[in-house]
Amino acid sequence: MSLLDREIPEEYLEEQTSHVAAEKKKQIETGAKSIVIFRIATEWWALPTAVFQGVDDDSPTHTLPHDRSGILNGLVNIRGELLLSVSLAALLQLEKDTEVSRDLKPASCGRLLICSRKGSRLVFPVNEVHGVHRYHPKELREVPVTLAKAGAGAYIVGVLPWEGKTVGCMDDELLFYAVDKGLT
Repeated sequence: MSLLDREIPEEYLEEQTSHVAAEKKKQIETGAKSIVIFRIATEWWALPTAVFQGVDDDSPTHTLPHDRSGILNGLVNIRGELLLSVSLAALLQLEKDTEVSRDLKPASCGRLLICSRKGSRLVFPVNEVHGVHRYHPKELREVPVTLAKAGAGAYIVGVLPWEGKTVGCMDDELLFYAVDKGLT
C-alpha cells in the first residue's frame, strides 16, 4: 500500500469537518473599496490603492534652489529615477505644531510612498505605512465640523473607524490637483 492509498485518520476527518462547518469571517460586500492607510505625524490618512505604485525606504532628499511653493521637499532618487518629493503635511497644514513639523522633516521620515495619477509621478514622506485595507463606502462617516473647517478638511471625503483610530480618507483627485497647483 502506498502513502496516498492509505485510510484517512478519523481525527483528521473530524478536524477538517469542523473547519469547513465553522462560521466564515465577515465577507466584504459588493462595492467595497481598497485604500492604503498611512500616518503623517500623529494623524492617520488613506488614499485609494489605485494611485500607489510602491513604498520605498527613506532616501536623501535633494532640495531645489529658489523653491517657494512650501510643499516641495525636493528631488528623491527612486530606483534610478528622480521624482518630486512633496510634503502632504504642508499641504494639509499639519506643520503649525513645532513637534509635528520636526517629526515630518524629510530626513526623519520612515517611508516614501510613490504615487502616480494621470501620468504624473511623485513621492511623499510618511512616518508609517499600515498597508492595504478594504471597506464599504457605507462605513465612512461624515467629516467632523472642526476638521472640515481646517486646512485638511477640504481634501477629506469621510472618516473611517479603523483599529480604534480614525482615518481621514482623502479625495485623490482633489489632492493631486492641489499638489499640481502648488508646484506651479
